[in-house]
Amino acid sequence: MDKSNENLMNALVDCGAVTPLQRRLMDAIPTFCTDADPELFDLLALLLCRQNFGDTRIPLDFGKLEARLLKTLENFAIPCEPCHKESLQKAAKKISDGGYEGIVGTSAHEHSFFKKPFTLKDNYLYPTKYFYSKLTVEQKVRELFVAHAPVKGAAEKCIENVASFTKDANGNPVRLEAEQAEAIVRGVDENLIVTGGPGTGKTTVIFFLLRELYCEHPDRLAYPLYLAAPSGKAADRMKESIVNSMNLVGSEEFENHLEIYNKIANAETYTIHRLLGYKPNENKFFHDEQNPFPENAVIVIDETSMVDISLFGAFLKAVPKSVRLFLLGDADQLPPVDAGAVLGDLLGVKTNSTVKLTISRRFDKNSQIGKLASLENADTLFGFKDLNAWIPGSTAQDSSQSAVQMLGLPAENYRNEVEALLTRWFENYLSDFVDAVSQINPQKQCSPQDAEYANCQKVWEFCTQSKILSAERQGGIGTDFVNQFMERLVLEKCRGKRTCKMLMLVKNQKNFRLYNGDMCILCYDRSGESYLMFKKGNDFVFYPTYLFPKDVFELAYASTVHKAQGSEYNHVLMFLPARLGHPLLNRQILYTGITRAKKTVTIVATPETFKAACETVIKRDTGIEL
Repeated sequence: MDKSNENLMNALVDCGAVTPLQRRLMDAIPTFCTDADPELFDLLALLLCRQNFGDTRIPLDFGKLEARLLKTLENFAIPCEPCHKESLQKAAKKISDGGYEGIVGTSAHEHSFFKKPFTLKDNYLYPTKYFYSKLTVEQKVRELFVAHAPVKGAAEKCIENVASFTKDANGNPVRLEAEQAEAIVRGVDENLIVTGGPGTGKTTVIFFLLRELYCEHPDRLAYPLYLAAPSGKAADRMKESIVNSMNLVGSEEFENHLEIYNKIANAETYTIHRLLGYKPNENKFFHDEQNPFPENAVIVIDETSMVDISLFGAFLKAVPKSVRLFLLGDADQLPPVDAGAVLGDLLGVKTNSTVKLTISRRFDKNSQIGKLASLENADTLFGFKDLNAWIPGSTAQDSSQSAVQMLGLPAENYRNEVEALLTRWFENYLSDFVDAVSQINPQKQCSPQDAEYANCQKVWEFCTQSKILSAERQGGIGTDFVNQFMERLVLEKCRGKRTCKMLMLVKNQKNFRLYNGDMCILCYDRSGESYLMFKKGNDFVFYPTYLFPKDVFELAYASTVHKAQGSEYNHVLMFLPARLGHPLLNRQILYTGITRAKKTVTIVATPETFKAACETVIKRDTGIEL
């Protein structure tokens, strides 16, 4: 590696585009590749960088490759030297001509290419593990997702049938949308991808789909039902939503199909890793192609947009053809942290096995939030005001009355103005938090029938009423700063009282069935013993704080947009990155943050950064083809 290679690599490591571990692996390349030359390192640095951006391959066509390089370096404000372009061109040609065979295999060398870290296919260079996952996904999707011809009139019949045995909160029959009924009818006889934005009723569809599936195929009641998601929190939230849909069912219907409803209510939830039986000591899964899931099982995967290509490939390898599989997700939300964008890829190539839900009950499409969430001409719909012009959100229940506020972030020296905004936010939404927590009397569990329940529920509403979101953790508008400032305001309120905190788990606690992303409240009993209050289903559960390591929690007055995926709040205050070209200044971040809000959303940005976020779409290159 010569000086120019070293400089580029160090610059990419310094800005986080390449990890220190990847940097060390690069140093080991000459051990396995005797013809490694300086040009190779620039190309591999770009490949690893694009991998960290979510791509699973890079093109060796120089025009496309140069565009990837320029875009990548531009994102991190790294200058592109002529020598870098020359290195890429030489290395790309050498790989295309069969060079670097010590580390680059081809799909023609089936006996050896899985042993080499990189694979050449159709003039694209892949890390081999991603190429293998791509092949698995393509093969299994072709096998599992086979569309059937729709039965004329079946959706209309389904709507009338569901209305005949259900009642909503107002005592009226539940009337499904036509698109929901289509998914239910089709799901009885085929595997499906059900996609849609927040509040479109994906889990409601799954509840009625499972009911219909077991009614039509009662033999499947003897086989497992798995409810899974990338995170335990998302899996439990799906289960809670499905079980809540059971409250719509009339008592006579419930008794007539008691076995079916018990099957659904008693289904266990899993992370995808736990479902597969991950063995960390061996870095492999219990379930794979040699040891698949049981025949005729039913598997529902929620939040599929968060599943990376490696995990999805490992999952599909363990799915036999007889399994009924339903994938749920919103492709407009953020893609997974690791490489790939499985849901988006599948929606592009398996339209005949997809049902898209479009009618949201979280907010009206004609409301201000609905119009903003569409992100069509959003930068011209709303004018920017000063930070000190923020108005507390409406308490209106009607989603059509949802409101949007755009606050302009000064180009520099905005610290005092941001602190003043956060103080006003605290005074409006969290000023009673301390007093409410002091009224709690911790006990082992608090159920809805308990007298203490109202106090617990009042405190818990502070976790769902409002949330501050930021795209980034660091900096003057990152979550670390916001949480520290909000904690300072809480501590000022706590003077003369015991300290209380709003916290979030950052590491799974499997013994308690608590997961990364779960919220909790620090509180005290009358003797001064500290407890953590969690909500599980409809119950509140208290655990002494000494049961948990100290490093498994972080403050949760503010959250990154990534952490907020799948959650919803009445009022959202969202900070966008202040620098143009920031990698987190994109459409998926903006959409995900906006759609967490039910009543009001306030966006803090400049007109330029907001426009850039609207126009910048994360596109991942994975090469999945069917």
